[in-house]
Amino acid sequence: MAQAPYIQGLHQIALMKDGAPIHTARISNEWRTANGIIKMPWPAHSPDLNPIKNLSKKMKIHVIKHYKAWKMDDLQVAITAAWNKIPVNFLNQLLHSMAKRMEVVINANGGSTRWQDLF
Repeated sequence: MAQAPYIQGLHQIALMKDGAPIHTARISNEWRTANGIIKMPWPAHSPDLNPIKNLSKKMKIHVIKHYKAWKMDDLQVAITAAWNKIPVNFLNQLLHSMAKRMEVVINANGGSTRWQDLF
């Protein structure tokens, strides 16, 4: 699996699965298992607590803007290029936002917030 330089030093990669159909598809699970990626337990439908949504939105915008993927191989190249364009400081911002995200959700008594729109 192609990896960005800052991922190469990690001991284990984990996938946050939020219950979306794409995350539960057999082919998705087979690929994850074949590539040694574990799944993290995560509550369903919790975008306020899921910084991956911000990351995937940023990548999706990049892919749509810069690529016309007609075949699966083209799409894989486009997604890999988008991933490699993500600055480490953006990932750090997402990571460090978790405490505030949790605080906001707690203050909303578990209800939804506008947090997912901030990045």
